[in-house]
Amino acid sequence: MPRSMMLMMRAALTLSLVARVVRARVGGTAVHPCCAGCIGSGKPYCSPRSWNCYDYKNKDYYESCGAGDNGNGRAVLPSETNGAFISNREYRAFQWTQTTSSVEEMLQAPFNGGWPMPFGLSLKEVADFVKYDLLASSPFGDFGVLLPWPQSGDDQLGDGGWVGYSRRQVCYITAQSLLGAKTLGYDSGLARLMAMCPRTGDFRESFVSLIAACAGDPGLKEGKQGPLLLTAKAESAPDVETVRAAAANAKLSDAGLRLCDYDTGAPPLAGIAPVPAAGCVPRSWDAPGKDFMTGGLPGQATQDISAAWFGGYLFDSGACGLGGGQDERLSVYFPEVTVLAYFLSSSHPFPQLRQPAWVLGARNFFTGLDGTARFDAPLRLANAPFTSDLVDVEVAGSSYQMSSSRPFLIFMSENQGFFGDWGVNLPQARRNKLWLQRDVGKGKASFEKQVRAWYRSVALTSYSDAVRPALKTLVKSIGAGPWLAGLWWGDSHLGFLAAWLGQAIAAPTWGGSLEALDYYLYSDFTENPGNMCFLLSGDACKACMHRCANPDPPKRAYWMPKEAFVNGRPCVTSEWDCGSKGLSDVVAAYGADMALEVWQKIETTLTNSVERTVFDELLRE
Repeated sequence: MPRSMMLMMRAALTLSLVARVVRARVGGTAVHPCCAGCIGSGKPYCSPRSWNCYDYKNKDYYESCGAGDNGNGRAVLPSETNGAFISNREYRAFQWTQTTSSVEEMLQAPFNGGWPMPFGLSLKEVADFVKYDLLASSPFGDFGVLLPWPQSGDDQLGDGGWVGYSRRQVCYITAQSLLGAKTLGYDSGLARLMAMCPRTGDFRESFVSLIAACAGDPGLKEGKQGPLLLTAKAESAPDVETVRAAAANAKLSDAGLRLCDYDTGAPPLAGIAPVPAAGCVPRSWDAPGKDFMTGGLPGQATQDISAAWFGGYLFDSGACGLGGGQDERLSVYFPEVTVLAYFLSSSHPFPQLRQPAWVLGARNFFTGLDGTARFDAPLRLANAPFTSDLVDVEVAGSSYQMSSSRPFLIFMSENQGFFGDWGVNLPQARRNKLWLQRDVGKGKASFEKQVRAWYRSVALTSYSDAVRPALKTLVKSIGAGPWLAGLWWGDSHLGFLAAWLGQAIAAPTWGGSLEALDYYLYSDFTENPGNMCFLLSGDACKACMHRCANPDPPKRAYWMPKEAFVNGRPCVTSEWDCGSKGLSDVVAAYGADMALEVWQKIETTLTNSVERTVFDELLRE
């Protein structure tokens, strides 16, 4: 036999053997032999021409090396999961690539000053838990990992979708991703975040802290799944007219407005109930107090001022730690929320959970992050509860245990990018003096769209019937700050009014279980510091601005484009823009009225003129 023919036969035999190996590694699915070199690499595509492996299918002829149906995983019936995963979407199983880093190395890497003994555990104790317990077998039974399927609206849940993972499953996904494993055929945002931040940074420290908590959690001993974490998306936005119809039967008093003056130093505002002391302790000059971000009030949800997705623009900025706005900072402090939000999307370029969404059962792992963000660094580990805060909840007709410490609500105002030419418009917007802020027509960023956004995000009827009992058990109030008037630069008066109206219209859908809108006032919220001072009247407004700027917030406590600075400083200090009417005047005037009447009053009264504040215009004699 000629030597050339022998070589061809040997090559064919080699390809056949390689193909068999590859099929065995991805669950029997026939894939191209070039995938043999990609198994364990974390790259789900290969070129049959060059045999190189790739993260994305940039060429039509690239072959998928994923598990199951052409790289889209294997369809799984709910009956096959033994209740280890629940969702109202289809189920799909994916396989993990091999981890690429040692456990000890990745656990130690974020801590320059040595292992900090999180939850009293040594590095060896946590590493042994990961190697011999957490990753010893899959908490998804016979499957590598399960996902809701298919993608819808840039994440895996889509409108009205929900998914429940056990705490062990969240720990498992975190550990696999931290160690460099990826899901074959599914390019999750979590894997991409880990790749962007490969060893150090606040995110890595946060994820390692979560894994340490998993190691110390008695609820995860002996392979137990632990409590449930639930992620639920709202249904698609209703027509504005549908919201108006609901407003006709809602009173503003239904909102249950309560106020916390966190650090403006203003006299008590008459006629507005206070947030209970457990959730309202003013900050001092060198330490945070209690607000809706630090937590403390049982049943109070933290409202995350998001973009169209949770977590902000981390991939644009390449950020691996604290910075940016409120949304980005909460991402570090709530690692379970971040793991779920990034794992549940594979979209490009922003692989993050879309809003509006609830995450129930997650915990705040660190102390120091309040609305001012003056005290959020360095990270200081909190005594995150393991079992002391567990309550029984109902999801899809079955009972589960769930952490009750911090319901987490993600949603945005509908005014992102509503004006151009930042050099001219942004300084005016920070003073509530930009006419575009007062759109009361039908535009994309108009006032009616803001009322709808709050209503849609908060109304219980926006979410699947299956998750409503859990929401009613866990959520008693919504804690919020300058929604609409943060880094989207809306008018803080209209932001408050939209939240007040939206809450009042949404509250009846809860059947009385949603008790309050807990609204927090700041002199220097991390987004748009000083702008909330305009909610106060006269001298109180001026004193608030003075407090913001004396001293200025540290640079790490905020992010703003250069056009937003006022004479090179971060706080709004235009005392001459303060109005004669404030929150207490507006609440006294309209607090007993029907929501629709006040909504219509706002739209008929406001014009493009910004000579007076919104409150002064509404209460003009």
